[in-house]
Amino acid sequence: MTVATFTEFLRSPKSVVAKTEAGAVRITRRQGRDLVLARADDMETQDAGVKLASRIVRARLGAGSMSDGLASLFSWTGLLDCSEMERFAEAMERLVWPATELGRYGELLSEFRRWEGTAEAYADGFGPVAALGWLDEPVDVPRP
Repeated sequence: MTVATFTEFLRSPKSVVAKTEAGAVRITRRQGRDLVLARADDMETQDAGVKLASRIVRARLGAGSMSDGLASLFSWTGLLDCSEMERFAEAMERLVWPATELGRYGELLSEFRRWEGTAEAYADGFGPVAALGWLDEPVDVPRP
C-alpha cells in the first residue's frame, strides 16, 4: 500500500489521488488514526469478492464437495452439463482459497462471471458450440 502524509494530501491532492491507480493509499496523520483513500471500483470488487468467496466456502464446507456445494448455492448450475459443472467446480476450488488468503478477488469474480454468463446463454436458447474443424479445400463464400 502506498503511503502519503495528510499534509501532502492537503497540499497536492491530485498527486495523492493519482496514486490510487496503483491501489489504495494510506494517509498518515500525526493527531489521529490513519486514513485510506481507495477507488470505488476497487472497493466494489473487494466487497463482491468477499461475499462470493464466503458463500462458496460455506457451501463447500457444508456439502463436502465443491460441485455439490455450488449446485446447492447456484440454481443456474443445472443448465451446465456434467463436464462443464466439473470444470466450473475445479476452477472455483482452484481460485477461492488463494483469493481469500491474499484478499485479491478479481480472478475469482471473472471466472465466476464467465460461468454464470455461459448459463445465461444456455437459458436464452444458445447451446454449447460444436467442435470446429478445418476445411480440406478452400470454399468460396458469396459476399453478404
